[in-house]
Amino acid sequence: MLSIKEAVEQSDIDTLRDLVHHKQCTDEELKSCLFIAARNGQLDITATILEAGMKPDVHDEEEYTPLTLAAKHGHGMLTNLLVMWDCSIHMPGGPDQNTALHYGASEGYLEPVKILIEAKSEINSRNVQDDTPLILACLHGHLSVVKFLLAQNASVRKRGYQDRTALHCATENGHTEICKLLLSSAADLEEEDTFGNTPLICAAERGHAEVLQLFLSQGCDVNKMNHSAGTALHFAAQHGDLDCCTLLLEGSAEIDAQDIRRFTPLMMAALNGHEDIVRLLIERKCNVSMAAYNKRTALHLAAERGRLLCCKLLLESGTGIDARDSMGCTPIHIAANKGHTSIVRFLIEKGADLKKRAINGNTLLHYAASGGSVQCCKDLIDHRFDVNAQNRDGITPLITAIYSKQIKTAKVLLDEGSKINHRGLHGMTALNEAVFYKCPQLAALLLEYGANPNLEDDAGTLPLWFAVDGNCDESVRLLLGANSDYDIRSTLNSLCGPCNPIEHAIHKQKTHVLEWFLSAYCNRASNIMRQHLMTAASLPIQSSTAEVVQNLYSQPCLLKEYCRKSIINSFGRGSKIKKKIKKITLPYVLQQYLTFNEIKLLSD
Repeated sequence: MLSIKEAVEQSDIDTLRDLVHHKQCTDEELKSCLFIAARNGQLDITATILEAGMKPDVHDEEEYTPLTLAAKHGHGMLTNLLVMWDCSIHMPGGPDQNTALHYGASEGYLEPVKILIEAKSEINSRNVQDDTPLILACLHGHLSVVKFLLAQNASVRKRGYQDRTALHCATENGHTEICKLLLSSAADLEEEDTFGNTPLICAAERGHAEVLQLFLSQGCDVNKMNHSAGTALHFAAQHGDLDCCTLLLEGSAEIDAQDIRRFTPLMMAALNGHEDIVRLLIERKCNVSMAAYNKRTALHLAAERGRLLCCKLLLESGTGIDARDSMGCTPIHIAANKGHTSIVRFLIEKGADLKKRAINGNTLLHYAASGGSVQCCKDLIDHRFDVNAQNRDGITPLITAIYSKQIKTAKVLLDEGSKINHRGLHGMTALNEAVFYKCPQLAALLLEYGANPNLEDDAGTLPLWFAVDGNCDESVRLLLGANSDYDIRSTLNSLCGPCNPIEHAIHKQKTHVLEWFLSAYCNRASNIMRQHLMTAASLPIQSSTAEVVQNLYSQPCLLKEYCRKSIINSFGRGSKIKKKIKKITLPYVLQQYLTFNEIKLLSD
């Protein structure tokens, strides 16, 4: 014999009635089958289950009621049956908590909508997002449902989600006929949503030219601004819609309107690379030299995004090639910083002033190095840019590359003779900066090119101190391999007072780093640890850490560690140690040991 679920799925009404009559099914099974029948529009099955005593207003696991399911799937006769069975027509259901009328309108099923309205369902009821049935019907383009709801006096000006009206929602998806119907029913063309967008702005943003033309013919305010002071023309230009831009300009849109950032439609088009719009706006005599809040022109913005054709159009129209923004940067500075080689070459060809510097004194090469473009750097070096030029803080292009962690451009500058040990702001060298910014790859590159690991900054801070302070174990290992100094005290951290890298490792409670220092500097490191524990009683060093440190310096260093220290000291200090060791005929394991590559990092 069939189960009750099988009977429902096969529409076997006789078997269902027999099972119900003989009570061969549970209430949960009946409830489950009621939802199957409601979803499938099975009239007799639904009636049989209801006659068996199942209430019509139960909810399934997704919170649907039988009525909301029937309306959602367009089952008019079943909707009528459930209404006649005295179910609650206003009860919301489903994950969207829509009423049955909301579902019927949203899905475009006119028959359930009519039945529900005749049953006195609230025509302007709101779901959890504040949308009315009319708003949902307009949003999804169901013209027949919209006509019926309007004929039943549904409110055309009710606001829903984000304060959108029915007209906003119809506009959003380009439903022109519905827009016409709403306008004939006194919909307000100047209503604003949460963001201050009118239906006209929505049409421009979505690129619905036919709807936009309809609104313009109705005399809407073509220059009305949203809360960001953006107009419809701003949005049409931003999205590159030529038809919409043309219609708006013909409708007397302000061609040089500025939004809250003082961006013009031309800037929006140039920023997004819409050459057709840029050309149209230039032909309509826009002001190509207007500046935004940061004094950037459309040419700055086009150069920033690498829009070559837009740059060409703007220069042909007479915009200033050397206009400065609020930082003193010209368009070529911006292009160099973003690595747009084609723009840089084009602007050089068109006579951009290559000697201009930004307010901070950065040259074009500083920006190219910071932006990471190898080709831009090479092109500028070919134009005889000084790789050691300093900005107002004494920073060279190499150090700006370090700031931005640009390994490739740093290597180009090093190959071209950049001064590797130059002291920049606060006496920081490129190596100090690389370690400070936790970039061991750059630290390794700088050491390979001869960076001195023993040049401290103005506060007496060695790269090794920064490596300890920044918890960068890889940099510690690199600097140990370069035989870095360890006994210069930094005054940078006021909390622990003047301290050298070994003492700072105690303050930071980096016991594994202290083990490396003992292995590298042997008795000298143990003497520093012993002495520091005796004099650092006022510092917040945990007793457990102090105990570990005491155990460390109490143990004798290994003979091989003393040998390594002696060999490395004989090679001097700096990056050349590694190269010298490689020249010695030694087993690979010994070479790894001498260069501290045997140290296992905690991150490994």
